[in-house]
This record gives sequence, structure tokens and C-alpha cells, in this order.
Amino acid sequence: MIKTINISLARWQQLFSWALLLLSVVVLLLAYPLLQKGFVLETDLQSLFPQDRHNPLVNKINERLYREFGNKLLVAVQAADMEQASAAAELVDVAINTNPQLQISAPNAQMELAAHQRELLQRYRYQLLTPAQQQLINTQTQDLLEQAQAALFGFSLGGSGLSPLQDPLNLSPAYLQQLQPAVKGEFINDRLVISNSDGHLILFVLNLHGEAFNLQLQAQMSSWLLNLRNQLASNPQTSATQVLVSGAVFHAAEASANAQREMSIIGGGSSLGVLLLFLLAFRRIKPLLVSVLSIAYGCLVALVINHFLFGKIHLMTLVFGASLIGVAVDYSLHYLCKHQDLSRAVPDAHLRGKRVLEKLLPALSLSLITSVLGYSSLLSTPLPGLQQIALFSMMGLAGSWLFLVVTYPLLIRQPLPQPVAIIDRCAAAVWLFWARMRGVPARLIAVGLATLIVVGIVSVQLSSDVRTLYKPSAQLLASEQRLQRALQGVAPNQYFLLRAKTAEELLQSEERFRREHLDGLVAAGALTGYIATSSIVPSLQQQAVNYALLQPLYRAEGLVGQFMQSAGFDAQAIVQAEQDFSAAAPQHLLVDDWLKVARPDQGLLWMGQLEGDYVSIVGLRGVADVQALSAAANNHSVVWVDRVAGMSQLLQSLMNSAALLLLLAYLVLLLLLWIYYRRAHALLLIFVPLLATLTTLSLLSISGVAINVFHVFGCYLILGLGMDYAIFSFAEGTQDQVTRRAIWLSALTSSLSFGLLALSSTPMVSAFGITLLLGCCFNLFYAPLIGRLHKISVSGGKPNERQ
Repeated sequence: MIKTINISLARWQQLFSWALLLLSVVVLLLAYPLLQKGFVLETDLQSLFPQDRHNPLVNKINERLYREFGNKLLVAVQAADMEQASAAAELVDVAINTNPQLQISAPNAQMELAAHQRELLQRYRYQLLTPAQQQLINTQTQDLLEQAQAALFGFSLGGSGLSPLQDPLNLSPAYLQQLQPAVKGEFINDRLVISNSDGHLILFVLNLHGEAFNLQLQAQMSSWLLNLRNQLASNPQTSATQVLVSGAVFHAAEASANAQREMSIIGGGSSLGVLLLFLLAFRRIKPLLVSVLSIAYGCLVALVINHFLFGKIHLMTLVFGASLIGVAVDYSLHYLCKHQDLSRAVPDAHLRGKRVLEKLLPALSLSLITSVLGYSSLLSTPLPGLQQIALFSMMGLAGSWLFLVVTYPLLIRQPLPQPVAIIDRCAAAVWLFWARMRGVPARLIAVGLATLIVVGIVSVQLSSDVRTLYKPSAQLLASEQRLQRALQGVAPNQYFLLRAKTAEELLQSEERFRREHLDGLVAAGALTGYIATSSIVPSLQQQAVNYALLQPLYRAEGLVGQFMQSAGFDAQAIVQAEQDFSAAAPQHLLVDDWLKVARPDQGLLWMGQLEGDYVSIVGLRGVADVQALSAAANNHSVVWVDRVAGMSQLLQSLMNSAALLLLLAYLVLLLLLWIYYRRAHALLLIFVPLLATLTTLSLLSISGVAINVFHVFGCYLILGLGMDYAIFSFAEGTQDQVTRRAIWLSALTSSLSFGLLALSSTPMVSAFGITLLLGCCFNLFYAPLIGRLHKISVSGGKPNERQ
């Protein structure tokens, strides 16, 4: 039988050797262009979240909005004293001009654009009326006459630029006023100055050259901002000023800096922990170096393949991948512990290597399969970031495993001394605990654990709020909130989407929606205002109505003639005004003409043709009642878009799917255990990760932690690690000191890695880490129970013996 197994093992080793050689060649071929073109590292956290597959139109609009505004920055200085604010603005202006990545949006260009807009709208002045003017014409023409008379002597100051002959009733200024931003500020020395209760704020609107999620650019902008703040703080004239910023690059830079720092801490902490454990367990440096080599090979395989398949790699993949150190080292620990045990009994190095693989290869193989199955469930998620994490882990573990099976018998040949005594004492502690827990104590523990799980299930709270998964620093959040209050800007993630078959139908739909819903919502305080294309460019139907409203006023003896006559105009001027009005009858302002002179923020309100329909959006200011706004969109042609709420709904759906897939993974592993062991009691191995998962989630729930999707994803790894411990415990039994040592060392290294993840400042990473930290501990706690099944297996014959 031994000869048969040896021949079989030799064949397997030959196959694995060719597989390792082939994999190494593929990795080298894929790594060559990567070294030439460079490494693409993505830091955009939004790419971790799924897109709404049910509304691709919303996805297209969101992408278009990001392309337009993703590289826009706001930088402002604020001080209680205007002189200090001005001095700080001068220093900011110099810092911007010396930074090649930044460009100030020129106020002169904006003013020139505004002049073109006024010229265009004045050309179609007879077709353009505000709702208030429409009401005055219908009901209170005398008030309209009085307003025109009051403006007669001041038409050249702050008016429309039209003479009383061109605009007798002075209607254009009120319509042009809609073009003005909602912000209450003034331009001083070509800079926007806003004064409020917080002091004086001077604003710079900047364009960023480059991609906001480029790591090098993020580092440059972080350094630039830090230097600017230090410069202002060190100057006595500007030390009391504050620098406020807003923009995607600042969020990306902060997230990337945190992730890089945490990746170093996690990887470094894991490495130090592994170093200490290896020195205590094996008292030699070579086992550690070989293990590091195995892990490095697995990480290289995972990195190169991931980058080749996805074209980039997300920073969060590397953060989670750093924890792979604590998982992949399990294989090395089992091999080294078994080699250590056979060092005295089998003096021949070549034979000792074979014996180690004879003992471990079945369990190592099954452990790899169960771990890969656990990670593979993440591949079915619609999140590219999590797909990368899953593939990275699968490839990394497979690469490390293959490296171990092929090279360890060649690299680890010298006998290894026995470990420091404390290692085996600690490793045996959990097994001894369960050995002593019999009768009443055992029943009390069972009742206590059952109570914990039941209470946890009853008190569980689920969370899918996307805002809990990313938290910017308090300084950056406060900065953006203060800028938002000062500028009274449009809500970036909340808007109404309207669609229709033609441009005219879309404009009419906008007008109807504004009239029937939005104006009432503004009056009720649900929002402070809105911007829409139809506010500037009415539908052709509304333009005809406006012209018809003015028609009686321009007739002989009409209001226009009365006003001009009272103002001293002669009959010829009155006739000329009436003729100008008549000549304008066939004219209409078109959306295409308006888009030629519109600002970017105005132009994006009109999306044009998308998916066979004309599409527009209505921007909102000062959103206060989301529920009321959502209720206003009650048909297919008007859609309420709340990106944060939409992401939360998608994450809720994703969490439900992940939970079902986790259940499916358990069922698949049950089938695998039956196929491999062909013993009913072997199916109980699944209870180690199952009980660890339930205990972990229950403890989190009782502690007041709301379970989110990343807690659920952590349960996949609990499943893989728990199966690892259960398989080796079942294979060797409760009395095998080597297995206890390897499992304890594995649990400790994994707990160290994932425990550091729990300290992350990124909530989703922290959730993942705390779940795995508790899961690893409970896996170790429950693993000795499976060892008792070994006696049953031995008494019934060896499981699934390979002949």
C-alpha cells in the first residue's frame, strides 16, 4: 500500500511541478508589459459599489455629471476681518498660479458668457415672461404700469441694457435675473466674496488638470494643501484665516493615504507577528524565510493576474490582500509542524519530505478547495472591487499552496528543533478546556452559547446605508458643509430626471412638473429652490402663450402706448414699438441656441437624446424633505434620483444575495464533504464555521453593531478558515500535538492580520476585520469538538482511503 501511495504521490508531485513551472512562465509573460506600461492603482471607493442595472439611464447621467464636475475644485479662505481674508486670498492666488495642476476659472470668461446670454434672451424678449409677470398681465396691469414708470429713470443702472423704446414695460430685467446664481456675494478684484455670520469668504473655482483618482496627483494636491495651510498659519496677517476645500481629489487623496497607511500597518503588523511566532515555534530563521517566499509568490501571482484581467487593481484589494499573509501562512505552518515532528523519527531528508506530504496532502488539498470555494462566492457579486478581492485571494492562496507542495520538500531538508514549551502549552489550552468540560459544565456552556445566539438573532439590526461605509475626516466634512451653506449650491446627488419623445414634449413636461409640484414644494419648505432648462427656455407652446399675453398691451391704445405717451414718446416711437413686437411673432428661442451660450452647469440640465428619448434633469437647492420630493415623482416620465438612497437600496439587495450565496456555499461544502469522506458524521465538520459565524454575528448584534454587507462578506472567510481547522482536527484527532500546534499558530496569525483590519478608519474595512477577528477566535474555540469525531472515523475504518 505504501508503495502505491508513493507512486501516486510522485506522480502528483510531477504534475504539480509542471503546473508551478507553467504558472511561473505565465506570470512572467503577463508581468513584462505591466513593468513597461506601469501599475494602475484605483482609489475610487464608488467603484466598489454596484450600479443600478434596472435604470441604465440614471447610470449614464451620473457618469456624465462626474465627467463634467469630477475635476472641479473649490478652494476658499475665510476670516472674520476682510483685510485678513484679502491678504490670505493673495497668498492662495500665488499658490494656485505656481501649481501646474490647477487653473482658475477666469471671471472674465464668465462675464463674457453672461453677456452673450443676455443678448440671446433679449432677442426673444417678447416670448419670455416670468410666472409673476404672467400673473400681473392677467390680473393687475396697473401694477405693471407703475413698475415700468418707476424703472423709467433708472433703466441704465442694473437693468437689462435695453432702452424704454426696446422694452417699454421693463420686463427683461426680471427674466434675466433668473440667470444669476443663488449665492449672495459680490465680485471684488475679480474674486467672489461672500459675507455672512461666519465672516468673509473669498472663493476660487479651479479646474484640475489630470485624473482625480491618480495617486501621484493626489499626493501632489495633499502636499500643496498642507503647504498652503502652513504658509497661512505662519504669516501673522493670515494666521487667523481658515482654508476650506471641496472636490473629489481631496476625498480620494484622504482615502488613498488612509488605505496606504493601513496597508503598511496590516502587512507590517502581520509580518512582525509571524516573525515572532516562527522564532518561538521553530527557533530557526529559514522556515520564516521560506514561508515569506511562499506568500510573496502567491501575492505576485494574484497581483499580476488581477491586473491583467481587470486592467487595474483597487487599493482596497491590496488592503484586504495584505491580510492574505495570515491565511496563506496556514499551509506553511502545517507543513513545518509536521516536518518538525518527523525530524527525529525519520532522519533521511528526502524520505521525511515524502512522509510529510503523505500525511498532509489530502487535508491541504481539501483545505484549499474549501477556502477557494468560500472566496469564489464573492465572484458572483456585481461589485468589481469585491470581485478583485475574491480573485486576488483565490489566486494568492492557490499560488502559495502550489509553491509549498513543490518546493518545500526541496527547501526544508534540515531537521527542525522542538518549539519553545509555551507554544505547545498555549496550543493545548483550548483542547484541554473541552476535555474537562463534561457533564453539567458542558451543558451550561451549550445553554449559554445557545442563549447568546438566540438573543443575537432576535436583536440583530441590518444596515445598508452607504454613508456608514465611508466617513471623510471631520475637517474635510466641515469644510464642504460650510462651502455648501455659503454657496447655496445645487444638491450633487439628488435631482429629478424627466424624459419625453421630443424636445417640445420634454419642455412642456418640465413646465407642468414645476407648476404642479416644484413651486408648491418650495412654498412648503421642502427645498429652497431649483434650476431647470424650461425656466430659461420655455416650450414653444409657452412662448406662444407669452406672446399672446403681451399682444393686447401692444395694440393701439394698449398699455404700452399709454405708458410711452405718458413718458413723452412721440407717435412714431409708439408705432415703431408696435411694429417691433409684430415682427417678433414668428421668432422662438430654441434649446440648441441656448446651449451654445450656457454655462456647463446650465448646459448639463439638458441631457439631449439618450436611449431614444429626450432627457433633462432639474437641479435642487436646499433639500429639506426628501420624502416629499420622492412622492412628487409618481410616473414614468419623472424620476426622483437620490444617489445615496439608491446605493443603499442596491447594497441591501446585495446583502440579501450574499446571505443566500453563503447558505449555498455551506450546502456545496456539505456535498463536497460527503463525496470526499463518505461518512455521515464527517458532515459535522461544517458546524465549526457555522457556529463560529452565528456566535460572531450574535456578539456583534448584542454589542449594538448593525450588520452590513461587509460583515456578511467576512462570514465567507470564516467559512473557509473554519473548514481548514475542522479538516485538520478531524484528520488527526484530539491527541495529536502537531495538529493542535499548527491550528493554534494558524488561528493566531489570522487573528493578528484581521484584528489589525478591525482598527481601520474605513468603516467597511473595519467591519470586515472585526468579523474575521471574532470568527477566527471562535473557529479555534470550536475546532477541538471535531477532533472527537476522529475516534468514530478510526473505529469505522479510514475515510475514503485511496488505493
